[in-house]
Amino acid sequence: MIGAPPAARAADDTARFFGQWKIIVSGNGQTVVIISVHDSDGFKNYVQTPSGFLFAGSGAFSASNGIWFAAAPPPNNGGTYHFVNVDTVVCNNALGQTVTWRRDKTPLGPASASHAQPEPAEPQPSRPSSHDTSVPSPDRHKRGLSAESETDQGPIQPGNNFALVIGIDDYPAPLPKLKTAVNDAKSFAGLLTSKYGFQVTTLLNQDATRDKILGAITHFRKSLAENDSFLIYYAGHGSFDRATDKGYWLPVDADSDPLITSRDISADDLITEVRGLAARHVIIISDSCFSGDLTRDAGDFSPSDGNQAYIHRMQRAPSRTLMASGSDEPVSDSGSQGHSVFAALLLQAMQSRGGQTFTADDLFVSIRKGVLARSGQSPQYSPLRGSIRPSASLDTGDFVFSPKGSASK
Repeated sequence: MIGAPPAARAADDTARFFGQWKIIVSGNGQTVVIISVHDSDGFKNYVQTPSGFLFAGSGAFSASNGIWFAAAPPPNNGGTYHFVNVDTVVCNNALGQTVTWRRDKTPLGPASASHAQPEPAEPQPSRPSSHDTSVPSPDRHKRGLSAESETDQGPIQPGNNFALVIGIDDYPAPLPKLKTAVNDAKSFAGLLTSKYGFQVTTLLNQDATRDKILGAITHFRKSLAENDSFLIYYAGHGSFDRATDKGYWLPVDADSDPLITSRDISADDLITEVRGLAARHVIIISDSCFSGDLTRDAGDFSPSDGNQAYIHRMQRAPSRTLMASGSDEPVSDSGSQGHSVFAALLLQAMQSRGGQTFTADDLFVSIRKGVLARSGQSPQYSPLRGSIRPSASLDTGDFVFSPKGSASK
């Protein structure tokens, strides 16, 4: 992994899942028994029916450092896990829904063997490849410590949309807990899935450690294709070290001492990881204190005003951008309806969009004045410096959001 910390290698737990597992799911007055069989080829799922267990799907599967991924439709394409013991594992999917799998020896019977099994799902194509001691501690309502060019002038062939959404409220003392970060993350993940068709991986509270966050980005570095788009959303504490001129995210396992940054995620970490991603477009949306200092570049974007030719040009050229809830300042952890000021306006703007595509700069322009008026924060939108690999094109594009069923892709 480029830019990975000099820490222990991530534990590959895929083989720990080998064998037969069972869950019993209840809902709508019904009880469903599901069997999942794991081996070196991936997983095969079976559902119990009155006539026996019927085949229900198969695909690739991997599990490493508390994060699992599967070749399955969202929200069951990824999430987090932890083993209670060798025979019990608790898993969360991309929407945070929890199930407990237990090892099982139930005979599957002849019904499953005679059932025609579809081909395993084809995996997505892959491409080979700062703290300041003078900053005051935050109060309970603050989030922080005191590509190749295209010759075709039409739209590019669309790829897939992926997102890593991170939210942390439950920081261990003496770091103050937050109130709205997890709710912001859950709401944003749900909106990306339901309205925009993203495949979302969420890391919330105790799952949002430094290793798991960087490990998830490493997974996407291995699996994203050239035309894919990738979004990282972070809601949690942030910090800035004026002596070294570096900004940081504080994972749930960050050290409370602002001079100990080995468990933090620096702007340099993020930029290095983003630079290694094959995706054409990557955006980081950061709702934390001092998040504007993750980049010092000035933005030179223009809103599209619905001009589809301009949007297509933004789609063709690569982009690596940051949308931050504030600049070199603390930001609010309270707002309206259980969301921060920034998150509330972001969710409202994305929910109210119609069926047309739009750029991230369009989105930023629509919320900037509201954030300024309601909080005094100075939201930022700008390129991530040094994050795009050299290419023949001097153009830089912009992240483009396409609602499901949009007329223009």
